[in-house]
Amino acid sequence: MISQRRILAQILLLIGLAQKPWSCVADVSQILKLGDTAFANSEFNAAVRHYSSAIELQSAVPLLYTKRAAAYISLRSLSQALRDLNKAVELDSKFIQGYLNRGKLQRQMCNFAAAEQDFTSVLELKPGQKVADKELQRTWAAKAKLEAVQQAADRAAAAKAEREAREDSEEHGETAAARSLEQIRPTLESLYEDSPDCVKAQVLEAEMLFTAAEYEQVVAVTGRIVKADDRQLDALVLRGRAYFYLADHDMAKRHFGEALKYDPEHPSARKEFNKVKDYDRKRSRAQRALEAQDWLDAEKNFIDALHVDPFHRRGNEGLWLGLCKSRAALQRFDQAVSDCSNVLILEPGNRDVKLLLVRLLMDAERFEEAQVKAREFLGQHQQDGEFHELAREADRRLKMSKRKDYYKILGVDKSAGDREIKKAYRDLAKKYHPDKVSAEERTAAEAQFREIAEAYEVLTDEQKRTAYDNGQDLEEHARAEQNWGGFHPGMH
Repeated sequence: MISQRRILAQILLLIGLAQKPWSCVADVSQILKLGDTAFANSEFNAAVRHYSSAIELQSAVPLLYTKRAAAYISLRSLSQALRDLNKAVELDSKFIQGYLNRGKLQRQMCNFAAAEQDFTSVLELKPGQKVADKELQRTWAAKAKLEAVQQAADRAAAAKAEREAREDSEEHGETAAARSLEQIRPTLESLYEDSPDCVKAQVLEAEMLFTAAEYEQVVAVTGRIVKADDRQLDALVLRGRAYFYLADHDMAKRHFGEALKYDPEHPSARKEFNKVKDYDRKRSRAQRALEAQDWLDAEKNFIDALHVDPFHRRGNEGLWLGLCKSRAALQRFDQAVSDCSNVLILEPGNRDVKLLLVRLLMDAERFEEAQVKAREFLGQHQQDGEFHELAREADRRLKMSKRKDYYKILGVDKSAGDREIKKAYRDLAKKYHPDKVSAEERTAAEAQFREIAEAYEVLTDEQKRTAYDNGQDLEEHARAEQNWGGFHPGMH
């Protein structure tokens, strides 16, 4: 019977250890066994330690490197695994298993040119090798899928750039981008089956999610990338941009700073970092001016901040609101209406801005629009008493706007006193008295004279004037109390 020692020697001869002293061979064999046991038990860190110990004793055996590479792959340390597989092939240029393992890893990481080269090397060493042929076909298929994903990402990015140049609605563009991502999703998932560690595909997916404004998902996808390799600068920058649009500017600057730490000249990281600082600086200036009631300075700085990035929806919502308040204080009501409308585009459910918008429409004397908006918002807030009150006010102001403007008829301000009203009335009464005009002008003068008398009657009567100012209907009351035909109050 062949001794156990002799059997072990024959086995070790196959892996190139038989030329070493027996004590060394025995040590390597035992360590290798420990490593295999740890690997089988999913104790991959222990497996790496054992295989490393074996390599220290026998550094020229390719098989030891492939075993450690397998443990590194299980630990997601792919760069270290690739270094070990490179070493294995370097030690034995005809090591078929080394080429196969390295090719699979390269395909897994979507380094397709390198993967093709490894599988081709196997086929040159052993024509018709089934595994290599199958893996080569799989590599070509994965490469085609990545190209399709790249084309979809390029189209989405080009469409986004075109929309931004035209300043089109981002909401429409985001829907189109989401649809594009949904269409390419099956191809992307199939690619991940072939190349689960394809960083390029993950970055492309994150870019398409970014175009679709799915910023939380961008953070999630890029988080997995940088966790595996914190030197993936494109992923770091994209993650920072997503945080910026999520209005977490501190996290955005942190990621741009990390990218710049690895590459101080990285153009995208530097540009985005400076943009966030500029945005924050201008926004702070505007807020300080608003708090100080320096309305002109606030207006200027809010406009400057909005120009930094017109597509920063979450951040610009506050800027538009600040601009709206500044312009309202400056009594630029039409502009303020436009600004507050922009807030509602960005945040349709903002209750306070809805109330403010209706009031601004009334200040701008756009009473029909105010009534429409008040009723629209009331339908959305049926249980909110303030919206009921505002809707009644809008109705009242619209009704008031359609009556005769007695102040305008007399040409006086709404704060005019009795003396000013009487003087205005006398001057106009003389001008339009039917006896003072030609026969051709008499009919028009009489009509004008009656309106002047009506205005005078209401505005010099304290009760009627108060009722008029409060929007009450005085026409029926006036007709009941007074017969205007031929009545000329105040003429002496």
